[in-house]
Amino acid sequence: MKRELGLWLLLCVAGAGLTLLATGRVWASARYGAAAPVELTGGDLAPAVQPLALAGLAATVALFATKGLWRRVIGAVLALCGVGIALLSWRGLSAGTAEELAAARRPLAAATGDVAAVAHTAWPYLAAAGGALLIASGVLAVARATGWAGMSGRYDRPGSAAEQRDDKSLWEAIDRGDDPTEER
Repeated sequence: MKRELGLWLLLCVAGAGLTLLATGRVWASARYGAAAPVELTGGDLAPAVQPLALAGLAATVALFATKGLWRRVIGAVLALCGVGIALLSWRGLSAGTAEELAAARRPLAAATGDVAAVAHTAWPYLAAAGGALLIASGVLAVARATGWAGMSGRYDRPGSAAEQRDDKSLWEAIDRGDDPTEER
């Protein structure tokens, strides 16, 4: 189980890390005649990708702090973050989106004529691959996370919830002069 958990963690970090790396890179460049090309990053073409990758990292950490059904819920959230990343990365490959943003960045160059060329790099594909890794890790967490080790229960209060005293009984013990924190 430890090995499976370690591989899952590596899968999550690789997916989110690859996505975060890709969003800061140039995804497309539009050229207007002889003017310098307008470079557009992943943050320009798909601004929600980076927050989704950060949410995926947060979900990865949150899985360790939960147990049972909540782990499956977090796994589903992780998979949904991956789906969002993949879809938005593919949308960032649209030439029309790149042309619109480039025209907004350089309106004078855009006014002189149509875009001569829009070139895409491999970074949107790598961001989509990072999203696919997050989808796979989310599905794996939904299927297997309930058996994985979590945070230590070392500092949890001993006994069941029925054995633990409620606030009213603690105050009553103080009123009687007893120390409610004392072990019996």
